[in-house]
Amino acid sequence: MIFKPFGNKTEEQIVLLRKLLQKSASVAQKKLIKLDLTKLENGYKSEKEHAYYLDFEFKDSKNIIVLHDIRLEHNGRTAQIDHILISRMEITVLESKSFTGDLTIKDDGALEVRYGKNKDTFPNPIEQNNRHKQVLESLINDQFDLQANTRFFGGLSFKSKILINPKTTIINKKLPENYERADSYITRRNKEVDNMSPLDVLKFASTLMSIEKAKKLAKFLMRHDKPLSFDYRKKYHIKPNADLFVQEKPISYGKETSEPSSVNKIIYACSECKSTNLEVNYGRNYYFKCLTCTSNIPIRHTCNTANCKPKTKKKKLQFFKVCEVCGIDEVFWENKKLS
Repeated sequence: MIFKPFGNKTEEQIVLLRKLLQKSASVAQKKLIKLDLTKLENGYKSEKEHAYYLDFEFKDSKNIIVLHDIRLEHNGRTAQIDHILISRMEITVLESKSFTGDLTIKDDGALEVRYGKNKDTFPNPIEQNNRHKQVLESLINDQFDLQANTRFFGGLSFKSKILINPKTTIINKKLPENYERADSYITRRNKEVDNMSPLDVLKFASTLMSIEKAKKLAKFLMRHDKPLSFDYRKKYHIKPNADLFVQEKPISYGKETSEPSSVNKIIYACSECKSTNLEVNYGRNYYFKCLTCTSNIPIRHTCNTANCKPKTKKKKLQFFKVCEVCGIDEVFWENKKLS
């Protein structure tokens, strides 16, 4: 079950940086923008690929819940977690890593990456992920109502794994403990479950959550998600009303038509290029994706009553505006079928 899909916030920032890079007239500024863009694109690509492997395996699972890109704050500490797997018996915190050079995992856990004659060193990702796991565990133990049997037998089990992009060249003959290749992680995980000792099986059986409790836990973490996006306008001294950051503009709804219908039809158009070639996508919420200029535009419904907050629901290719107060449940958009 995919409760929190891989989001589009980073994708929006990548689009913005690309436009800024194209329009900037400063050579020095272009160099800085390109560094930010490359860093953002590399991290995004890795996480997206790893999210694909997890989604492919678990999207139809009835016992595993997947959350992508969760940022938590608790007791003055923060945790930016790439992926979380919630099962009835444990929670696994996954950190995505990808490098274009040759990767060596050192004895002290540090990462050394060589690019020809050059090399970079990165801190131990296991220690970083363990800190994230501690924040997650503390938040759940302090604020989430676990089942009585789970609390009585010591609480949930928490695991930490580092996923390495399968395209990364790894010099180590054998991956150290808690490192996995993203494409083979699921297979290894299933083998670990199959090879559990009778004592481990008994331990997990005593702390098992119901699947409904696991779903409530996933929704609890989603409510505590506090995403953080970097303000590139401030960094590069872009004015707030600059047209580079078109994703901040609301959808342009156009004028009502006089087509013979019981309800006037609203024309939806991109606020950047005015194109009506749109489709509805889903990130944290439903939004329009412009297929002409790739801008993302939030969907903002209006209703008969000012205090109403209509929602969007989906059925196959159709999308509905729903307001329980006013009794509205009507189609406002239908995506085209893929050819």
